[in-house]
Amino acid sequence: MSLNKSQKEAVENIYGPMLIIAGPGSGKTRTLVERMVYMIKDKHILPEEILVSTFTERAARELSTRITNRLSDSKFHLESVYIGTIHSICLKIIDENIEYSKLKRGYKVLENVDQKFFMFSKLKLFKEIEGFEKFFEKKSYFNNWKKSEALLKWFNRFTEEGVEGRSLTFLGKAYELYKSILLKENRLDFSMIQSEAYRILKENPKILERFQNKIKYIMIDEYQDTNSIQERLIFLIGSKSRNICVVGDDDQGIYRFRGATIKNILQFESKFDEGCKIVKLETNYRSEKDIVKFCKEWIDSLYWGEFRHSKELVVPEEKNSDRTRVVKMSVSNSEGKWQERIAEFLIFLKRSGKIQDFNQVAFLFRSVRNKKIVSLAHYLEYKGIGVYSPRSNLFFTRKEIMEVIGVFLYVLLREGNRVFNGDIKLDISDYYRDCLNQLEKKFRLNEEYKNSVEDLKKQYQKIDQKIGKLLELYYKILSLGEFQNTLENIKEGVLENRILYNLGILSKIIEKADILSKVSDLTEENIQKITDYFFTMHLKYLKDSGVDEYEDIKEFAPKGAVSFLTIHQSKGLEFPIVIVGSLDAAPDIEKDDEKDIEREFIAFDDFEPEYRIKDFDFWRLYYTAFSRAKNLLILTCVEISKGKYQVPSLPFKSIYERIPDILSGELDFKELEVDKINNIDLKESFSYTSHFLKYKECPFKYKLDKIYDFQRIKSPENFYGTLVHQSLEYINKKVIDKTPLSEEELEIDYYLGYEGLKKSEGIFLNKDILENGLKQVKEYFKNGVEVYSKAIEVEKELYVLRNEYLIEGKLDLIIECGEGLKIIDFKTGSSEIDDENLENYINQIKLYCYLLKMNTTKKVIGGEIYFVKNRQKIEVPYEPGDEIDILNDFDTITKKIKKNEFSEKRLSPKKCLKCEFKNHCFGINML
Repeated sequence: MSLNKSQKEAVENIYGPMLIIAGPGSGKTRTLVERMVYMIKDKHILPEEILVSTFTERAARELSTRITNRLSDSKFHLESVYIGTIHSICLKIIDENIEYSKLKRGYKVLENVDQKFFMFSKLKLFKEIEGFEKFFEKKSYFNNWKKSEALLKWFNRFTEEGVEGRSLTFLGKAYELYKSILLKENRLDFSMIQSEAYRILKENPKILERFQNKIKYIMIDEYQDTNSIQERLIFLIGSKSRNICVVGDDDQGIYRFRGATIKNILQFESKFDEGCKIVKLETNYRSEKDIVKFCKEWIDSLYWGEFRHSKELVVPEEKNSDRTRVVKMSVSNSEGKWQERIAEFLIFLKRSGKIQDFNQVAFLFRSVRNKKIVSLAHYLEYKGIGVYSPRSNLFFTRKEIMEVIGVFLYVLLREGNRVFNGDIKLDISDYYRDCLNQLEKKFRLNEEYKNSVEDLKKQYQKIDQKIGKLLELYYKILSLGEFQNTLENIKEGVLENRILYNLGILSKIIEKADILSKVSDLTEENIQKITDYFFTMHLKYLKDSGVDEYEDIKEFAPKGAVSFLTIHQSKGLEFPIVIVGSLDAAPDIEKDDEKDIEREFIAFDDFEPEYRIKDFDFWRLYYTAFSRAKNLLILTCVEISKGKYQVPSLPFKSIYERIPDILSGELDFKELEVDKINNIDLKESFSYTSHFLKYKECPFKYKLDKIYDFQRIKSPENFYGTLVHQSLEYINKKVIDKTPLSEEELEIDYYLGYEGLKKSEGIFLNKDILENGLKQVKEYFKNGVEVYSKAIEVEKELYVLRNEYLIEGKLDLIIECGEGLKIIDFKTGSSEIDDENLENYINQIKLYCYLLKMNTTKKVIGGEIYFVKNRQKIEVPYEPGDEIDILNDFDTITKKIKKNEFSEKRLSPKKCLKCEFKNHCFGINML
């Protein structure tokens, strides 16, 4: 398909500021891809001069894949483009300039759950600030976890809005304390990533100038969902070149609750004195004409004034038909009949052949945790219709999760434990009883399973030997009963493997408990304290907050299931048939106390009238929902025509009444054609060490580690290697930056790195090992001059397109040797290695030489394996073609991975003894 006039205009205008208003289904991604291709191929702009930001990781991966495909015939270096989410780009800025950051190397980014546990663990410090009790006086029913969540909500908002220096009130003082604690512990929360990157550039003119000279072209997708600090960052970077292209649709601005401001896209043009071009992509290639017309009627049913860009939404000629494609499917006053009607409709679609798979249908709701929605999901599953609803808060209700928790309770609980202590009322106690009851039922059906659990319990009721942490116990549990068969599952698809994905998620939860408990082993002395924490706090608060199930970035609509998604979750997606519920909703009214806080801390510029914001946001949200549909849009609800709370609610009433019922005859099912789901084309990346060698070592373990993300039991050896590598990187980077470094500074950095890793990984090194590591680092600093004095790049990430996948590699060090380049790969283990490992090391160097050759114009002469312990070196010469056999092996293994060939277990006494799944393979009592 060729570009239309507006798309072509957007592609070929690359100099100066430009705003692209991209309506739903208007080919926005294709336009962005073609714009990059035009810049690189036609205008000969270097890839490293381009920065491209997208809203989600999925969108970034899709964009990268499509650009790589289009430029496969040219020497395009993907790693040289700043492409990703704004957060990932900001992390890159921080990492490249870490010495100018308030953070130290080895810092940890706190994700949502980590942040909540971090805040919860520090809450006592905030209670000491004057005004804490008064702040929560209207929420006296909040427990400490809820109070932590409430404070974090505001802290995140303040960071996104760039709020500084307002420390007179309790909340201001609390925010300053929170930031200082994070920095002291070398941590960063998700919202602070952007503010720290902005601060580094803003406060260091030389870094900013270097970055501005490097980045000359900026493209920002989903600009309507950017926040204040992101806008400042974009204009700071782009102020020199002014080649800033932003893309978005103000009608789909739905992330105000995360700090986004619609002002950014509506006022973008006014930021420039002159020369800002506006291009409108108004042709909807996604939806049928009736759906586009309905969306337009919905958005136009509200008066917008100057708070919306005008658009004339149209469809291409092939969709210009007046067929009915928007209908309602509801019942009156009966939730049971509503469920029946929906199930019957879905079954009809499948049996009549209108759809080939249930995944062609998506349900969109404001929340999928609503009891009515969860009940509908259960009913559809009862009727044999799969439901994919990863954010419905069902994780802790899944049978496999309840059974594992039941075994944990059965094995670990002792007399005096707080879980069922009559003096303490825990709202999770009933849930734990349900877990134990489910386990008892299993025991009655399987005597052998009961005996195995009893044997396990004996080990933990009186601990007289080294027994490991909670994560070790978890892997012992997975070697028992039906879990044996679960781990062997070879089915394909997200839904078919939901149990395995959930067990992988549970491994992360348990590992996190181990880290927060700060112990290296369960002992007689600490087991009571640790189990109390695990059951009465860790699991309890996660269950209260909710844990999402696995979402596949590639398979957004798993086969065999209808999707139950929040409207926000559906952003950027499209489905053949969309059923929109939550028609009982109405515009949110913000609570008065929250308005007061907002006025005090966040500058309100009167851009949108305050009293209209709730309406604007509501209309934008449902416009986004309605515009996801390609072939058929259905509105559904349980109609209530009497009483105070009528359904559909007032905002929907007039538009709902105008559309026909699905069985009215106006929708001609015979002529309805339903598209298949187009899963996103994403090229996967595979590396030599993390994928190729891991699969060769054991396909079965690769499946559990890499596909289902089971957490490894981290060893001091891994930890030690990471610590030493960090310090070597620090030395090499200082040399490249021509920054003086003393032995004293190196030692301080080494121990700071250790403290940071210790907190994030929960692993400790004894004094001798720690000192030995420092000794090796210092010896490299003193005696490795002949290596690092020639350094030109450190920790260089490289990618090469190989048929249907990408090969990736991270090179420890690249040095200049005459007119050629040489790779240095550091090894922290012993230089006394067997032939197999030596061959792997040599092949790794040769593959890296190939990656470097494909990403440079200079000659690559070879590499060197550098053993840090004794400074021994193995030279690996390289000639083009040395990589051919390695690449062929790579092709073979990636094909096996894509075909899910994971059943083989490659047994090795030395390696199997260290494996998390040894009990599964050999039996719990055999090792």
